[in-house]
Amino acid sequence: MALSSDTGYASDLELAFELGRLASEVALPLFRRGVVTQQKPDGSVVTEGDVEVERRLLERLALERASDAVLSEESGARGASTRRWILDPIDGTSYFASGRESWGTHVALEQDGELVLGLITRPTAGQWYWATRGGGAFRGELGSSTPIERLRVSSTETAAHARVMSWSRKHTALNERLRERGQWVAPALDGSLDLASGRIDALFDDTGYAWDLAPIVLLVEEAGGRFVDPFGGRRIDRFGGWFTNGRLDAAIVELGRSS
Repeated sequence: MALSSDTGYASDLELAFELGRLASEVALPLFRRGVVTQQKPDGSVVTEGDVEVERRLLERLALERASDAVLSEESGARGASTRRWILDPIDGTSYFASGRESWGTHVALEQDGELVLGLITRPTAGQWYWATRGGGAFRGELGSSTPIERLRVSSTETAAHARVMSWSRKHTALNERLRERGQWVAPALDGSLDLASGRIDALFDDTGYAWDLAPIVLLVEEAGGRFVDPFGGRRIDRFGGWFTNGRLDAAIVELGRSS
């Protein structure tokens, strides 16, 4: 399968691939050995893997894109530019720390506030997923820029038949309604990838930070889906929102807003 035509971010995509490979090379040996964990001030867990992966990625970005700004989970924001890299060194830290799979690294690039590139790795599965604005979304073998699948969302058109996953920790009423209607799909860390690949039809999240959401938003949109933040826009700094296949009627978004 050939890559889509150049959308103007070919060199940035190659750098994203390099960052994804580097992150996997650092994280996998730590994962297999077992990692040391610490508790952050907000109560969440951080591991030596999060810290070391971030350090190595920031070093590479400082070398390759010194004038670009960066937002990264562990160290926050640095620099000011019309271009901003967004990093989650280890997404799924609790999985990583406990020896469970499905963790990975998130890399995204914004240009003038618009997401233009996203990459998500799954090192234990030897795969990664990527998208560029206007260039489509793909799955491939980790380390290879040749895609083995072009991602496409499902064709489900009605909320009554939708397979819906919820990561919500706050909207218990929504979760109960989804269960009662038979639409519920048990939450999983790969839910966003399942949506972009057409295996589920919608996903509701009220927990994600910008570094969690950035590559997911672009993957879903380039696979033909839609993202709506809790206020009806497309901002990634408002703790989640609805991801859908873009074909479902507005009722499924209203379902989340009314909860």
